[in-house]
Amino acid sequence: MAIEMDAIPAQEPSYRLEMLDGEALLFDPANRHLVHCNETAVLVWSLCDGQRSVQEIVTLLSEAYPEAGAAVSQDTMAVLAQFLDAHAIRIG
Repeated sequence: MAIEMDAIPAQEPSYRLEMLDGEALLFDPANRHLVHCNETAVLVWSLCDGQRSVQEIVTLLSEAYPEAGAAVSQDTMAVLAQFLDAHAIRIG
């Protein structure tokens, strides 16, 4: 499923962000799903509030990390796809 820039990603409430031995993990205890998160993924997760569009998330991250350039959009889309595949977010 392609994620459109005007889509509104929202966290699935069953997932929790946990730190374990210095690693960030999204964990759904009911379904026993686990998603390893790097620093970018943690930021993207925090911005998936059901209010912001994908474009707004990319814009916020681009402003926060101007040195990353075009990679911000690609990285954000990759993280969102990973979250969607793991059913950690829903797209509205």
